[in-house]
Amino acid sequence: MPAWVKAVLRTVGVLNAALAVIGVYLLLSSVRSVLANDRPDPNEPYFRIAFVVMSVINGVFVTLFLLAAFQLLRLRKSGVLLHVITSTLLVAYVVLNGILWAVEGGVGRSIAAASGVGNMGIGLFEILFVVPELYPIASSIVLLVARRKIATSLHGPARLAISNSH
Repeated sequence: MPAWVKAVLRTVGVLNAALAVIGVYLLLSSVRSVLANDRPDPNEPYFRIAFVVMSVINGVFVTLFLLAAFQLLRLRKSGVLLHVITSTLLVAYVVLNGILWAVEGGVGRSIAAASGVGNMGIGLFEILFVVPELYPIASSIVLLVARRKIATSLHGPARLAISNSH
């Protein structure tokens, strides 16, 4: 495995681990804050439900990114796949979350209000380089390029040896 590929996997692994640890802290702080300030707003009747759902989803994302981090730090190709899938799901979740803001009957307002505090766990993954969703998209592309290099470096000489033997 080329040195630059190892560096890419480990760099994304370290970033994932750091962002996940900070994300857990922010998520727990958010949960504590919401529980301490229980003031229902009649314009946001489903806020608590939306907040709980978002917090659970954030916990799942943070856990998946942390698992991907461990695999990437161990230089496992499975970490690349886990990171790419998690990043894709994260982008889809953010888009769906935004679309749901338009739902009427207090549901959309509740989701919009809960988004500010319920998505604290994934916040840094979303805006790490200021541009929304840049980190999950860019890191996934770089990891897929690295994975392709791993595959060609592992199978290239074997393919060459097989074709020379015929």
